Amino acid sequence: MRVCFVSSYPPNRARLSEYAQSLVRELANRRRIDEVHILADVVGDSKNRAWESSKVEVLRVWRADHPFSILGIIPCILKLRPDVVHFNVHFQSYGRSRITNFVGLLLAPICRLLGLRVVATVHNFGDMVDLEKVHVKPSFLNRLGIFVVTKLMLSLTSKVVVTVRAYVDYLGRRYGHVGVIHIPHGTSVNNYLSIDPHERVILMFGHMGPHKGLPIVLKAFKGLLKEREDVKLVVAGSSHPNFPGYLEKYKGLANPKVDYLGYVPEEDLARIFGMADLIVLPYLTTTGTSGVFHLACGFGKPVVASDLPEIREMVAEGASAFLVPPGDIEALKGSILTALDNPSLLIGMGRRNLAYATRESWERVAEAYEAVYARLLGL
Repeated sequence: MRVCFVSSYPPNRARLSEYAQSLVRELANRRRIDEVHILADVVGDSKNRAWESSKVEVLRVWRADHPFSILGIIPCILKLRPDVVHFNVHFQSYGRSRITNFVGLLLAPICRLLGLRVVATVHNFGDMVDLEKVHVKPSFLNRLGIFVVTKLMLSLTSKVVVTVRAYVDYLGRRYGHVGVIHIPHGTSVNNYLSIDPHERVILMFGHMGPHKGLPIVLKAFKGLLKEREDVKLVVAGSSHPNFPGYLEKYKGLANPKVDYLGYVPEEDLARIFGMADLIVLPYLTTTGTSGVFHLACGFGKPVVASDLPEIREMVAEGASAFLVPPGDIEALKGSILTALDNPSLLIGMGRRNLAYATRESWERVAEAYEAVYARLLGL
């Protein structure tokens, strides 16, 4: 099978690029998949073409927030003539502009109308996100655009896949669409890293934007320092590309107990997660399932997270976390204290998360996608 995979891709960050890289690596290991051609976003000012392996080619053909370059994806697909076209998207995956994202999300139904077999992994839906918290105006025009593009994608795409099980029922109720498939996010499984009882490191990790709750953590941590001094907060990651400069305005707030590490390359993830006692996910809203929660599970780390439907689903399916109301500073501080005061509890939570990660491995996810491709091809 020859697959054309449309997605943001590293070294570009966020917009599902890390998900794409992890999934494509495992797809390349599948016996029935012969080639994967990634139609990715341009790096800096240069378009480059490279083979990541004997099976995986990266073609830089589109730019974020440039709708005409995004439309140029179609001629590339027609030239490649793949067996399956796979779109990896959410409602803001093509940039900040609503027009750009509307055009980008229309590509899947357009490809289907052109007679191609199309799979779309949709990580979130705009009408399930608190738009104001991601700085999108909840206007009638924006909501209408979200509804129209979602309806077209569901109606015309060969197969829609979601990473949150609850989305299957939601799409049936809201859009009257059946046949959506749930395939879990996927998790890299790492050796269990035990917690050092002499260290108390709280880690917040990810691409930072207004919906991630960084100021909530900073306020909770300030209160935490009044009750114990043996703690440190590490903020690892960069500003989300849709919110340039967001993180920088917090770095100037002097606190010797808060370290800002900036972007963490893949080869340093084990070191950063290894030093942490606890991962905090204080999101005000979610834009799909949490990739950072999956990372934490893969490293066998305990989690304190906002009680949001996508997070709650992971816990219901076997992951472990303290859940707190979104935006509740005192509840977040209290849960962190409870967690840090019980090292044996943290270790137990970490082991349960590692077990969850083993069940949701990228190998199993790639196997599930291979089966979807094969069904579309009648194999």
